[in-house]
Amino acid sequence: MYQDRHIKRSGHAGRRLAALLISAALIAAIAVGGTVAWLSAKTSPTVNTFTPSHVSCSVEESFDGKTKSSVNVLNTGDTEAFIRVKLVSYRVNEQGQHIGGTADIPAFTPGDNWVKKGGCYYYTLPVKPGEKPVADLIESIELTGSYNDPDGGSQVIEVMAEAIQSGPEAAVKAAWGADFSIGADGSLIVPNN
Repeated sequence: MYQDRHIKRSGHAGRRLAALLISAALIAAIAVGGTVAWLSAKTSPTVNTFTPSHVSCSVEESFDGKTKSSVNVLNTGDTEAFIRVKLVSYRVNEQGQHIGGTADIPAFTPGDNWVKKGGCYYYTLPVKPGEKPVADLIESIELTGSYNDPDGGSQVIEVMAEAIQSGPEAAVKAAWGADFSIGADGSLIVPNN
């Protein structure tokens, strides 16, 4: 008989323990669920707004049909930028169509802080938005009006410009080459040819 009583009590205690564990699990689930519901109802979402910079430029120049002058580049973006320019020269006929023959760019002295590397001219100081380099790339250059060789035609010089944000240095290196760098004063260091 003693054994029967012990078994009965053990069974009753096991059910009590199971009920206690189930109750504790339910209380924990309600507490966690209630906390999550309260946080989602009481916490407003945080919106991070990032506005990317816009880098762009446009060429400014004067041309009277024979002489190009005041050749410069305006920073039309919204961040400081470094500017580079490539001059492309070719011949055209009277209808303005491209024709053969060489059209060398006449010699000129670039303005202050313009450095030539390869076929490009780099302005070594950062240019603020809405501004242009202090010195023109070309003050004045006279184009060949007509060639006296079998190809004939007249000269055209196109000014092609591009801008890159002036920082970080990694952006300049990625765009223009790993050998470019930015000095401690913020100026562009153009590598030697």
